[in-house]
Amino acid sequence: MRIRRRPALRWIAAAASLVLGPATWAQEESAADIPPLFQWRTVANSADLVPGTTRAFNSFGAPSVNRAGTVVFRGRSRSGAGAGEPVRGVYARGMGVRPQALWTVFDNATTVPDPNNTLYNGQPSTFTEFPAFARIGIDSATIVTRGQSRPVWTYVLADGTETRVGTSGIYGAAQDGVATAMGQLGAVPGFEHFAVPGASPGVRFDQFPGAPTVAGQGTVVFKGNYTDGEPRTGVFYRQFLPQATSLATVLIANSQTLIPGQPEGGVRFGSTAPPSAGPSDMVFLGVDNEASPTLGGIYQAPLSPRARLTPLVTIGSQVPGESSGTVFTRIGEALSYDGRFVAFWGAWGTQARTITLTCPAEGQAAVVAYCLQQYPAGFVTTVPENQGFFVHDRAIGRTERAVRTGAEFVDFLYWTYSGRPPGVGDQESEDFEAPRWRSSAFAAAYGRGARAQLAFKARRPTVPAIDGIYLTVAGEQPAVVRTVVDTQTGGAQLDPLAPGGSRIVALGIERDGLRNGWLTLNASMLDETTGEAWAGVYLTRSRRR
Repeated sequence: MRIRRRPALRWIAAAASLVLGPATWAQEESAADIPPLFQWRTVANSADLVPGTTRAFNSFGAPSVNRAGTVVFRGRSRSGAGAGEPVRGVYARGMGVRPQALWTVFDNATTVPDPNNTLYNGQPSTFTEFPAFARIGIDSATIVTRGQSRPVWTYVLADGTETRVGTSGIYGAAQDGVATAMGQLGAVPGFEHFAVPGASPGVRFDQFPGAPTVAGQGTVVFKGNYTDGEPRTGVFYRQFLPQATSLATVLIANSQTLIPGQPEGGVRFGSTAPPSAGPSDMVFLGVDNEASPTLGGIYQAPLSPRARLTPLVTIGSQVPGESSGTVFTRIGEALSYDGRFVAFWGAWGTQARTITLTCPAEGQAAVVAYCLQQYPAGFVTTVPENQGFFVHDRAIGRTERAVRTGAEFVDFLYWTYSGRPPGVGDQESEDFEAPRWRSSAFAAAYGRGARAQLAFKARRPTVPAIDGIYLTVAGEQPAVVRTVVDTQTGGAQLDPLAPGGSRIVALGIERDGLRNGWLTLNASMLDETTGEAWAGVYLTRSRRR
């Protein structure tokens, strides 16, 4: 497998040259360093044309940013009215010292990088969708994303049967070009480096749930699901740049790994979550039971074979800031990690609040219809009353609370309904999980000195509810929480091109959205009088200059 070079990626060398390795700071984070007003810069908005097309962007996913200020995000154009399928892809823009033009990393006209020998109408397989938010390395400009396509590889089995495989993978882009970082070809002779390590010989990955991430200059860190007699899961890594040829995939932990602290023959991981990575290591959530965990927690591991798992925060451990004996009963999957500080969502106690979820009004028509069929009156569920965001400092082994529910915030969980309804898709498509309700919490952390800033999404206990992005410094007393933007913010405050009477109606931030004083988010705006909508990806500084 060779790396395909793309001249459009040469600018990344300049962005990468701004990054000199992990920062060393004489000072540390303080709420006094957070600016009283945030000055916004537009990365991309509804006025921008998708690069290489004559069609404007219509929607944006939550972005990621590296330490040099390079932003990467998913975007989509409008469809319909004779326009055909929307253009959708992963896009990037350097916003640091030397701002760059917006450019395409991958889109649904991009040929899937090698291995790819399967032709459709005389052309190699191209991407069809990008199902997770894209991520960029902390100290590099290497970008990774999940990508879906029609099968990319055709080969003949021993019995003479021709078969096609490879509809999902992980793909990377850097200054050397683009490459397949991880694929579903582990059962194909010659592609054993894509096989599942720790499984029976020739077992391939079925799917790569969640968003893969980058460590260093070219190592992908990811969650993989596979079948080895029974369904299994694990977290893995593979170096794919600059060689990208035959370096093997490496196991960190899987369904057969003993949860640390258990005697031999004890409880093993029943669930692992998509990891986050620092420059040379990773963190992930692993528990015995995803729905009702009793053992497990957050673990750190170096990126090396036979790595030892170090527990950081575990189910059953003391909740900082709460009375003695109050312990974590749930820990969120989405971890933000900068190589020292790990930010996470956690809950405790048995008190719960009942909520009713309504089916989405927009999105994929088949998914919306299936939701309405299953839940015509809405879906009733419960959320913990006691929940918060925390930051663990690996350097000193201390966990501190940044914010909790109470008078100021009522909830940190946000819900989506996603999956593939039965009968949707074609026989060449990879199998996907049936649609269901999923909840997640959203936070991003980055440290300087002995403290870390934390940006998080939360709901205030108002009628109607106010959702917003907020910024604080974990563990600092007295605690200061500053509003970045919320659903009372006028659109023009974030984007001067937004409709004059609009306000923000939706906000997004992901776990790599705050790095080195760069804070990036996506927002949608609506003028309720005229019905005019607007959206974009935006960047600000989280520190005073």
